[in-house]
Amino acid sequence: MGRIRLIERGEARARMREIFQEIEGVRGPGRVPNLMRAFANHLPSLESNWYRMKHLLKSGALPGRTKEAIGLTMAALHRCEY
Repeated sequence: MGRIRLIERGEARARMREIFQEIEGVRGPGRVPNLMRAFANHLPSLESNWYRMKHLLKSGALPGRTKEAIGLTMAALHRCEY
């Protein structure tokens, strides 16, 4: 059992809901990562980390999907449970 509660989409209010919708706009419906759902327990953390992730995914020569695939590959190599 996790120690940090993950905020469900239906629980999100005001600015948190806006950020969740923006994440889904980039990643697809229902695709708010657990990390962002955990950050949602503290709105300033959610805002700053989404801002950082959004800019990392959209900047540079590689497409966002390629960057996500690299992240998933690294997680698999390091046997990350998530």
